[in-house]
Amino acid sequence: MLSTSVTSATAHRVVATLPSCLRSLFGFARAHAFLFVVALLGGAALTVTGGALKADSDLQFLGTEAGWKQSPLGQFEAAGQPLGAAQLAASTEGEPADAEEGASDDVAEEVTEGEEEVSEEDALLGAEAAHDALFAESRYPSAATCGTCHPKQYSEWAVSQHSYAQLSPVYMAVNNFLNFSTSSSMGDFCLRCHNQVGANLGESPFISNLERHPTSREGITCVVCHRVSKAFNKASGRIALEEGGLLEPVFGPEGQEELDRVLADDSYRVVTEEDAVGRKIHTESRKFAPIQSSTFCGSCHDVTLFNGFRLEEAFSEYRTSPAAARGTTCQDCHMGKVQGIESGYEYGPAAMVGDVPTKDRRLASHFFSGPDYSVIHPGIFPHNADAQQMATLEEWLQFDHEAGWGTDEFEDTVADDYEFPDRWVAADDRYDAREILNYQFERLDLARDKRLEVLRNGYGLGEVTVEQDDSDGISFDVEVKNLTDGHNVPTGFTGERVVWLEITVTDQEGTVVFQSGDRDPNGDLKDLHSLYVHNGDLPEDEFLFSLQSKFVVNQGRGGEREAVIPIPYTITALPIVRPTTLSLVLTGEPTTERNHRKGIEPLGRRIANYKVDGDALTGKGPYTATVRLNAQMIPVNLVAAVQRVGFDYGMSAREVADAVVAGADTLWEKTLILSGDSGAEQQSQVPAAESDSEAVQGLNRLDQAGPSGG
Repeated sequence: MLSTSVTSATAHRVVATLPSCLRSLFGFARAHAFLFVVALLGGAALTVTGGALKADSDLQFLGTEAGWKQSPLGQFEAAGQPLGAAQLAASTEGEPADAEEGASDDVAEEVTEGEEEVSEEDALLGAEAAHDALFAESRYPSAATCGTCHPKQYSEWAVSQHSYAQLSPVYMAVNNFLNFSTSSSMGDFCLRCHNQVGANLGESPFISNLERHPTSREGITCVVCHRVSKAFNKASGRIALEEGGLLEPVFGPEGQEELDRVLADDSYRVVTEEDAVGRKIHTESRKFAPIQSSTFCGSCHDVTLFNGFRLEEAFSEYRTSPAAARGTTCQDCHMGKVQGIESGYEYGPAAMVGDVPTKDRRLASHFFSGPDYSVIHPGIFPHNADAQQMATLEEWLQFDHEAGWGTDEFEDTVADDYEFPDRWVAADDRYDAREILNYQFERLDLARDKRLEVLRNGYGLGEVTVEQDDSDGISFDVEVKNLTDGHNVPTGFTGERVVWLEITVTDQEGTVVFQSGDRDPNGDLKDLHSLYVHNGDLPEDEFLFSLQSKFVVNQGRGGEREAVIPIPYTITALPIVRPTTLSLVLTGEPTTERNHRKGIEPLGRRIANYKVDGDALTGKGPYTATVRLNAQMIPVNLVAAVQRVGFDYGMSAREVADAVVAGADTLWEKTLILSGDSGAEQQSQVPAAESDSEAVQGLNRLDQAGPSGG
């Protein structure tokens, strides 16, 4: 089979030679561009080098199609070495892929000339990309530009989930998988919420973040909120942004008064003309009252697919909540002093123009904490202007911080023949990079603290009631509470939010006599979505208490079944997400799939029941029951489900899954001392603090080794 390497630029050159009808088809099938080119080249095996995506088969029973492996850059590659662009051109004209020994000199000359032509064209493409980047900045300024005068807001936003929205390799893979599985009919539906700048720039939803404009990579960046001039209400992220460079008007809760004062005060030394020398700032600050309303948040935080499928309903939950009834807004709880509760606002200068502050006013927090966390290289996230100046994203991906690069321990003992990437050959550069990463780790620790703050303000572990404690067995009930009155918990993308109880009962010698909420070797809970349970290798956890909602799809012959991702398979040959033809006023869901919600309503509670059979007791009491309420942003089975389309940054499914499990946290923990023949003797509760290393570390690892290497 012919092995062919196709870069993004080369693929476009190949497509440019096609008839117009085929070029149009190629444009429609961008999500499957590599398959399309394979078909055109007669089934040639293809190496995709445009997106730096990677899939692998390291999760049990799932993997890529047979014969594919990872290339050094983390791209798909068939057996054999990928060819250069010149060899591609030759192969499409019927020339052999590999020059045999004794080939004529004129063939070698043709290849050399072709390579020179490609280099020149690539240079032109690079110049064009630089021009496009400059043009995009003039349309949508980056957060780093705003951070010059708004360092506090930038520092908070840079580590927030809003700023991670587009960078997430899990989101990228889910988006690509949904399009892969629905004949590309999902289009830019996910992109328009995660990356309004990219959507407004007309970027493809499917390209790697390495290829996006820097402002596009910022996800929910400054201009996504402060360049919105209309109230869109529940628009599922379809929001038009006001275009313009730094000097153009911005929209916020305050009007023009303070800006006029700054413009008139020579101590700020600002200018508002494009060609003037000095510190440029926006010329107008327009008051936009909706930015302080919950409806503004609802533009993205109620997500309804165009077939009527209600994916996220955080705003709808809020509208019927006690918090909404008393006038508390989303911003009051999520942009105040404390994440997750109504706590008032800080006061201080909204801007530092040079070293001169503006007048004090109410300040909203821009941390936007929630259940997600980063699984990517710390040189890429959090956003950091120094890191961006130090190296490109590709170069940061080459920096092996886990090996200790840039630390004295590593640098003092590194072998002379150690091979570093070109960018990191100099030890001084490695030390400078390490200094940046140390700051990044501090920011990530702060993000974790804020994440725990919002989660602990939303979830509560109530009373543990012992119903039986004797030689015939032990049974007890555990109460889990929603502490907030603003929405359900979990909320948002509830079909993939994992909040569960982990119960372990041991005798006085430490022997485990009962366990629920533990993991399979992949890192999943042992529900029906566990691959080990699905394949009969492990029994289902019959006592599992999980608040993760489940997607349910209709089967072709009637009935329903759970699905990790609800693909609307129909009687047609190709699954396509179609606008509904039925009124959904009463059902609120399409006929093809629905979300079986398991969350807790505002200020509500759920009771989990556990029973340890007398046969399981060892007679070596007293027994200790440990109750933990844990939270994890997504289940590992979601990573397994979408791995066929690969993950950005060259990450493998195993790397993503391990990072997901490592980021899980224990929110609350209780212990009970049970005798096995009389009532509970002791009950205590503590939050899982960082110092409680055994509790946290026990959760942050895969406790069993399996065939996948977990």
